[in-house]
Amino acid sequence: MGRLLALAAMLAATAAGAAAQDPPFITRAEYMALTREISGDAAYEHVRHFTQFHKPRGGSEGLLAVAQYFEARARDAGLEDVRLIRQPATGGAWNARAADLWIGTADSAPPPWSRLVSLRQTPLHLADGSESADVTADLVDVGAGADSSDYVGREVRGKVVLAWGPIAAVAREAVTRRGAAGILSRPNPQGAQALDYPDQVRWSFTPGPFAFVLSHRQGTELARTLARGRVAVRAHVETVTDTSQHWQVMVEGVIRGTQPSLPAVVLTAHLQEEKFSANDDGSGVANLAEIARAFTRLISTGQIPRPRRTIRFWWVTEIGSERQYFADNPDEARRVWLNINQDMVGANQAQDVMRVQNITYVPWTRAHFLDDVALRTIEFLVTANSHQLASAQVPAGTVPWRPAPIYSTLGTRHRYNAAMVPFHSNTDHITFVEAPIGVPGITFTNWPDNYIHTSDDDLWNVDRTQLERNAVAEAMMALFLARAGDPDAPALVAATSGRAMARIADAYRLAAARLLRADTADLPSAYKAGRWHIEAVAAVATQHVRSVSQVASGSLPNRLVARAAAQVDADGRARVADLDLLFREVAGRPAPAILLSPVEQRLDRMRPSLSGGPREFQERRGRVDGVDGLHNLMAGEIVNAVDGRRTGLDIYKLVSAEARAGGDFYYGVVTPEAVEQYLQNLVRAELVRM
Repeated sequence: MGRLLALAAMLAATAAGAAAQDPPFITRAEYMALTREISGDAAYEHVRHFTQFHKPRGGSEGLLAVAQYFEARARDAGLEDVRLIRQPATGGAWNARAADLWIGTADSAPPPWSRLVSLRQTPLHLADGSESADVTADLVDVGAGADSSDYVGREVRGKVVLAWGPIAAVAREAVTRRGAAGILSRPNPQGAQALDYPDQVRWSFTPGPFAFVLSHRQGTELARTLARGRVAVRAHVETVTDTSQHWQVMVEGVIRGTQPSLPAVVLTAHLQEEKFSANDDGSGVANLAEIARAFTRLISTGQIPRPRRTIRFWWVTEIGSERQYFADNPDEARRVWLNINQDMVGANQAQDVMRVQNITYVPWTRAHFLDDVALRTIEFLVTANSHQLASAQVPAGTVPWRPAPIYSTLGTRHRYNAAMVPFHSNTDHITFVEAPIGVPGITFTNWPDNYIHTSDDDLWNVDRTQLERNAVAEAMMALFLARAGDPDAPALVAATSGRAMARIADAYRLAAARLLRADTADLPSAYKAGRWHIEAVAAVATQHVRSVSQVASGSLPNRLVARAAAQVDADGRARVADLDLLFREVAGRPAPAILLSPVEQRLDRMRPSLSGGPREFQERRGRVDGVDGLHNLMAGEIVNAVDGRRTGLDIYKLVSAEARAGGDFYYGVVTPEAVEQYLQNLVRAELVRM
């Protein structure tokens, strides 16, 4: 055990140095094969095609067009069992045929008209959901237009309103309650986004008859014109809504593994979005196609081995496809092992100095060594694509191998500004992570992005070099994970146990800092929170190590896993003992017994379990009420933690510790009252029983 711990500590302390030396978990030859074959320039050509279509969800013609395109690319790549799957969805199929908006400013009737916007300029000028119309009416500026006070002294019946509030709220106040004929939507004139990007047109949806979407410049100039006198508008809209068509679409293709009975690695990216959407998510679906092509070619030429596990490639309608797929095939979750998602992976990082290519950790309820594979891979690629003064001074010939930076032929030579971050949702990996599926998943998502869902998310926003680096990163992970077995267990044990002990050390640091800051009267509560935090982190860290047993079938690898997990668990207990000593030092008395508050006592008596499978969750998820002050991600973790074994108090300890480790600014604070209320909400929605 001592040798194992020494190795783990060494790896934890020298992770960055090791990353610079060799690719983690795969061989140099395999790494070189991947970097030679995967092309950001080739992926960019798929993005170029993707940006031509307006492709909202709900049976749109553009969505079907891009799905058929990637179905063809999957076949071209040599994937097996390629199929395009139409799935049920809510709402009808909406497609726009024509839309033009003219402005008239003269007092004569009719005034001379000038066209302001047209569907031919960009589909984003027409809000999705707009109904056909042929309207000539006066324009009324209602400011935000989202509250009844905005309409005092303004008559809007039969007229068109100019407003900068949320379209749904404007439609409620102006159209539904006051009979307006339509909406011209502009950005908030004082909003930073509008001021910084005056010609940006944002994607929108309207529940009303029609809404045209203007840029800040267009909206400001129109408001100024209207302030000087009468403005009339003529709106012509032709759309088709087919309520008999309720579908979304996904495309699947596979690389069949040598042991197809093993659960598969699933790679995802999403197809639906507004026109352009070059980065979100043209970059992800393009990279998925390029990884598929590269893998099949490298396997066929013998440069990489055929994996043990099947790799499944899913081009999907975001979130909806996976939820519907699992609802339609409830047993399919057992055939899925891990998910890696790419959503916004081509951002030109020079467009915004704050841009980071974020890669999420797995949420704590799904703790898995996938975290450590991702971390080591990203560390390696960041270091390989960086340049340091000292490394330039290494004597020639003394380093046997050094990875070259990854550049595409036509891309930039920018840095690879990538980092691992605590998990977030809002994209496809969450459909694997969430209950009742329970599959560990991560996503690549750049942030911040000032161009998302706007006319600015066009080809100029995408860098071929960043496409290539992110494709290589995912390919490295997928190649290793799909083949991982007994020979890989020792390296995984070393990586996971080293990081596990570092996590426990950080948990102790947080607990100690809280104790040292506490007033005398608050010392018992600070000790209680700190102890529970260390214990929760230690349990999650131990699970990271234990997850290696999923690839370890032999007795020796499993003994390594068991010994390392036991030592990590012991390290957690030792840190609790350290906190006890610190309390004695600070308070001058022994650490107190843990006393439960009334709400914690109630939580301790609860033992919730799930009362539905994928179909039931698909039907009832929308019935769950939120809890004020509870972050939606932590609400998701509450239901993810329900397993029939944990008590409500166990769930509170776990989720509050996860929020605390992420930081108050990231997840907020989780209270026992919020956990109790959300569990009750889940019971009322018939997704959980006590």
